[in-house]
Amino acid sequence: MKNRASSHLFALLLIIGFEIAGYVGVSRAALLRGYVPSTVGAVRDVLLYVPITFLVFWLSRRMKYAGNWTLYTTAILLFSVGMLVQFRLYSDPEYNARNKAEARAEKTETLRMRFINQYYGPDKRQIMGLPQTPTDPNLPPPTARASSYTVAQALRSSYTWIPIFSFIAFAVAYSLCVRDDFLAWTQRNSFIIVLATLVPLAAAVATSRAGHAVGNTTPWEPSKVPFLLGFAGILTAHYRDLARTYWGIPRARDLVPLVFIALVPFIPFFALQGFGQMVLFMGVYAALYLVAVHRWPQLLLFVGTVVLAVSILTVGSLPQDVQEKVPFLPTIAQPVQAMLHPRIRQRFHLWLDGFDPPSPEVSWWKKDYDAELAKDQKMKELAEQSPAMQKTVNVDVWFDKLAFQPAQALFGIASGGVTGRGLGLGFSEVIPVADSDYIYAAIGEEMGLVGGAIVTLAIIIFVSAGVRTAIEARDMFSKLCSVGLTVLIGFQALINIGGITRVMPMTGITLPFVSHGGFSLITSFVMLGMLMAFSHRNARDAQAVGTSGTPKARAMTDVQLPEAVQ
Repeated sequence: MKNRASSHLFALLLIIGFEIAGYVGVSRAALLRGYVPSTVGAVRDVLLYVPITFLVFWLSRRMKYAGNWTLYTTAILLFSVGMLVQFRLYSDPEYNARNKAEARAEKTETLRMRFINQYYGPDKRQIMGLPQTPTDPNLPPPTARASSYTVAQALRSSYTWIPIFSFIAFAVAYSLCVRDDFLAWTQRNSFIIVLATLVPLAAAVATSRAGHAVGNTTPWEPSKVPFLLGFAGILTAHYRDLARTYWGIPRARDLVPLVFIALVPFIPFFALQGFGQMVLFMGVYAALYLVAVHRWPQLLLFVGTVVLAVSILTVGSLPQDVQEKVPFLPTIAQPVQAMLHPRIRQRFHLWLDGFDPPSPEVSWWKKDYDAELAKDQKMKELAEQSPAMQKTVNVDVWFDKLAFQPAQALFGIASGGVTGRGLGLGFSEVIPVADSDYIYAAIGEEMGLVGGAIVTLAIIIFVSAGVRTAIEARDMFSKLCSVGLTVLIGFQALINIGGITRVMPMTGITLPFVSHGGFSLITSFVMLGMLMAFSHRNARDAQAVGTSGTPKARAMTDVQLPEAVQ
């Protein structure tokens, strides 16, 4: 596709067409199950394409955007897939229902009557006490549950305002990052930016519960961009000194400030139990360091350190029965297990042996196990009857507390097959948090391998466009920011999809642009605006170099710019 606004506007119109077709499919599937989706919600979602289209004209006509439009198109494609899945889930009365059993029973009864009308003859129907003349199975049931979603609820809903705030944040981020003075100011004050970000995070730590703050939001999402800008600014100022190494290690006076500024975000992340964010930032910082220094001794030393750390972490998290099969492995793993946080060991057990619950006496599981029994006195009495009964109770508590969500996600993806069950015809509503952390499982179940591949391919195309933006950058600060933003989005998607498919431990990280909850979508569009701003700057600089023979261009080259924007 040519890098023209008109071509990508046509692609956007195709996305809108497929989105409307998907809404029609969800509505037809809902009628077959005995409920009517919300027309208000569908109209609200389609109207969100008005500001999306407006942004295309704003970028092309007002801002004279000359960068890579692929970034915007792939982001909107991912956003559209997420919005379609959100509509399907929240239209289902079982999802988020207080009495899920009653909602499931109503849907099951509707499907049962539809099967009887389609396959039972007059004799069987007469035995069952039903009319001998069946109704058309393709017609909606006479008692279809109508949606109670009103216009007033849609106007107050976070699923209306969060996308709008995201689009506004995108425009603000683009407008700022396209300016030379803002980038120069950011680079000069990078250390202050990092320290200032700690203030709201400290408040979030004080008011958080289980890693969530006010309104069940994840407070670390908005901090990604300031931490990235701060680290990129510090690294830009010292990357030349870091290239002077002894045995692959830079001098302490050059390395210590960088290590300090890199470790600062890990303090609130550890307090908020955001271990997935810690892994994400370690990957981003590593990519920035390697891009800035790009020396083979440091590269080999760093890769070896990462492999060693991952190996030690994996060995320490292996189940006990696996460790006993290897000589000396339990002895090696014991000190590692003593240092690991219980939540990390819990995640590794879910990844490596999630269908086999640990013993109630295991240290990292005993606290949660006892807390669940304290809530249910009858369950506690059953567990005290015999060891066999305790084992049964332990299995129930393990799956109710931790393993149910990843297990349902795996079952859903497996049942989706290649083409999926069809929009609205799966059972993704039984997956907890299917609209956020586990949205890829809902996509895999109802759209199959094809839908999952489309999402994955869109992310790969987005990352490729981000890498191209970083390669074309003409100053170190823009290059590092482009690399960091691209790695943030790509690595976050890899962690989310890999965790759901059990390629790696699940960390509770959302899927960029697809998950629409809380600050995640806003942060994703902020990063998109920044990337597109850097892409536009690259194109503008390339045009200036191409016309360097003109008097205007020669006058521009006489202006001395700071290092961040040279």
